[in-house]
Formats: sequence, C-alpha cells, structure tokens
Amino acid sequence: MKYKQLTREQRYAISLGLKEGKTQKAIALQIGVSASTVSRELRRNKSHRVYSYSLADEMSRERRERLPGNRKIPSAIEKEALRLLVEEDWSPMQISGYLKRKGYKISHETLYRRIRADFSGELASHCRHKMKYRQHISRFVLQKSRTSPTARVSANALWKRMASASATGRWILSLARRAKGRSLP
Repeated sequence: MKYKQLTREQRYAISLGLKEGKTQKAIALQIGVSASTVSRELRRNKSHRVYSYSLADEMSRERRERLPGNRKIPSAIEKEALRLLVEEDWSPMQISGYLKRKGYKISHETLYRRIRADFSGELASHCRHKMKYRQHISRFVLQKSRTSPTARVSANALWKRMASASATGRWILSLARRAKGRSLP
C-alpha cells in the first residue's frame, strides 16, 4: 500500500466524527484509512485537547517544510572528498570537518559508506586502518548465511546417526551418556 498523507477533507471528516462522538475506528472506516492513521493524526495534531482540522492541516504543512529534502551529495563535493582521501590520505573525519568549514555538509559516515561500496578496495587502501576493523554486513548476507530450519537436525536425530554410524560414533555416544551433564574429558 502506497503512503499517502491525509487531505484537508479527511481531516475535516475526522473533526466532524469527533464532534459526533464516533470512535476512531468508525472515523477511519468512513474516510478509508486505517485506525492507526486516525490515532496518529490525533496524537500529532491535537492542541489543548481539541482537534481542529485547519490547525492540523497547517501543522502538517509546517512539518513537511521542515524536512531536509533530497540528501544526495553533489558530484563535485563527492569528487573533492574522494580526492582528499586518495591524494592527501585524509581520514573521513578530517574530510568531513574540512568540507564543513567550506560550507558543505557531508558526514564521515557517508564517506565510510562510499568507501565500503567501492568493491575494488582502492579507496579502503587509503584509509589508515584499511577498513578492516568494522565490517558492515548487510541483512541480506546474514540471512543467506543462516541455515534454514528444514536443514537443521534435531539432537535425537543426531544421536541416532552417531549410534548407527561407526564404532567411533558409538564410543562418543557412550562417553556422552556417562558424563550425565558434566563436560566430556
């Protein structure tokens, strides 16, 4: 479902519904949104325990204007940052501070993300620690590395395999049974 903000008409319908004494769920059904949307709208835009649709619309417009917008780094700034990294061997913290003094906002973590994205390793070789201390592993890689529940073997099945496998398996099994909760020698 695509995210859509409430319209002025929907806010007016919420205001009327509250004056009529309807529940949040009933109001949500009437205007075609989820009950949590109505709840969030009331929580964000109530002033002095009263919901005013015109004030709510104005407050939401102000919040929208406060958003920073597109945070994409201009290519000229990125090139300058990478030049400082490669040619001057500056750290991302130094580059971030230098560019901040020049009036450009770029965080050191953004630079580290750019270095990690370079699969050739050329940018990482210019970092003092060669990016070997903090390895950023994506969730996708972690999910792929985990075994699926169907591939796992229960303890009982493992014991049965060991018992029928060989003399060594039976010997380990007998040691484990004798240990009775203690660690094996």
